[in-house]
Amino acid sequence: VYGGGQLKKIALISDGWRRMITYAWVDGIIRRIRELDEDIALYQYNCYGNWSKDALHNTGEYNIYNLPDLSAFDGIILDGSNIVDVRQKEKIVERLQNCGVPVLSLDWYISGFYYVGADNRRPIRKLMTHLYEVHGCRRFVFAGGPEDAFGNFERVAAYCECLKKYGMTLDDNPILCGDYDYETGVNYMREYVHSGSKLPDVFVCANDNIAAGICAEAEQWGYRVPDDFLVTGFDNLDKAAYFRPQITTVFQDREEIGKLCVDVLLRIWEGKPVEERNYIPVTCIYGESCGCPNNGMVNYREYLREKIVATVKKDEDDSLLVELEAQMARCNGFREIFEYIVDYFQKLRCDGVYFVVDRKLFAADEDTDFPVEGYDEKNLVVADGFENHKRMAFASVGELNRHLEETGSQNAYLFTPIHFREQSVGYLVMKNGRFLYDNPYYYDIHCTIVRMLENRFKQLQLERALGELQELYNHDPLTGAYNRIAYNEWIRPAFLDYSRQGIICALVFLDADNFKRLNDTFGHEYGDKVLQRIVAVLKEQCPEGGYVCRYGGDEFITFFPHATPANTNEYVQKVQKLLGKERIEVSMGTKLTQPGDGESLDDYLALADGRMYQQKQQRKEQSHDAQ
Repeated sequence: VYGGGQLKKIALISDGWRRMITYAWVDGIIRRIRELDEDIALYQYNCYGNWSKDALHNTGEYNIYNLPDLSAFDGIILDGSNIVDVRQKEKIVERLQNCGVPVLSLDWYISGFYYVGADNRRPIRKLMTHLYEVHGCRRFVFAGGPEDAFGNFERVAAYCECLKKYGMTLDDNPILCGDYDYETGVNYMREYVHSGSKLPDVFVCANDNIAAGICAEAEQWGYRVPDDFLVTGFDNLDKAAYFRPQITTVFQDREEIGKLCVDVLLRIWEGKPVEERNYIPVTCIYGESCGCPNNGMVNYREYLREKIVATVKKDEDDSLLVELEAQMARCNGFREIFEYIVDYFQKLRCDGVYFVVDRKLFAADEDTDFPVEGYDEKNLVVADGFENHKRMAFASVGELNRHLEETGSQNAYLFTPIHFREQSVGYLVMKNGRFLYDNPYYYDIHCTIVRMLENRFKQLQLERALGELQELYNHDPLTGAYNRIAYNEWIRPAFLDYSRQGIICALVFLDADNFKRLNDTFGHEYGDKVLQRIVAVLKEQCPEGGYVCRYGGDEFITFFPHATPANTNEYVQKVQKLLGKERIEVSMGTKLTQPGDGESLDDYLALADGRMYQQKQQRKEQSHDAQ
């Protein structure tokens, strides 16, 4: 028995193809679980590590694979065909080999794992036989996809088997390697035309995208398929059945692959024997591109209707995303951003979403660093989320994880990374994202959200850095008191604001007695400590809302609102008493403002300065008389 509880958990490790996510696996897995009424939950960990040209960005994407404890699952499904980073591929395979859990590999054979998918060789052999025996083809070209892709490798192997069977060589019947996209087919055809090489009897293509590209580009150069040469595809995409000419292809149902995964795992869990390779049925569908008649397996009006509906729905989804981006751009903080994102997902066809992020995101300190490998689990928090149109809050990520397990039976959870280049900030959890079947361009949503979070984070970092610079700019470096710049930029505006409100303020002017003599006698280092101590006492005793400013060498100003003769005199007496205990003598003069009397801040300051000078003179006279 794998796993501890009654609920069985399956992990699906996947990488998107370009900007798209393959939801067919998920749909097939969940359908089969529900058909059999099994107590199983699916956790999909998906990234887009093969799409960006920025290697550090891709590192951040692949880090989602470090999130799950793979040994805690009862079965694991690896969709590794799109993982193009060799190091990442080797790393995840090694982890899976050591996790102690049965692993199924989709459309990619790995020794030690169970293979689940189509038999790629058999349909190619069947196509080649059909082309050779029915259509008399004697010159072939295999228009392939990526050389190291397992599906392409298997189809190439079958192609070579057939050449050997018919006594043909690769020199006369070459193999081309490229990608699985339409442009690859266009480039193959263009290169043939430019090279002046004689066209083959047939292009046997690794998939329908390549086949469609060849057919379309051939027409641009005045060739027609199948009149001038034949073409076959693979996968039975829409562009095969509805293309002109209709493309001969191979039908494999990806949902059936998902269903077969569940069946294989159930047999493993029950202790029944399981084959190393497990295949779904595949069918060759012959059409116009190989010279056969239209197979009639199409309904053009229904196809157009579905395309129109899908286009309208895609436009609606795109509009929602544009609206979300505009809303996030206007937000002042992350809490508000997450609220908008959660509201956005509630408008999509999914049952829930949760955002788990590193709490350092909210602080946005200038020196903040996030993990590059793994996640800082002690700092992860659930920022926001909803389920079944109900806002949900969790005190911890552990509480969220328990909730997912308790309610996870027959549900699918999609985990995708939130990262700023290579640094991992957190992840998103989506429950039953059914909209992904019709709109697989999840990367657009994923990127928009991550980009806006990163922009806001950097903006907050910049604002805080500027604030710190402003603090340095407005403070005296020796004492930490405000400086003359702050006096003009902060104290003066505060005075005007309080005056308009009719609030009386106090201005206290302080000058250190005999400071030059202290410096000359004990040195400047001692003098600096005296000034620092004066500021410390002025700040400690300053009433709420007040400012302490170094106005000159040994001259200081205290300004505070809601002043009275009593609290002003009390402040002066406390300061002089505390400093006097440390044998630091200071003279202080005060002046209370009178709102509406037309006097400026400088006028009040001059009066306070005058009173301070009077006190200093009196202290000197008293000292002289005492001598």
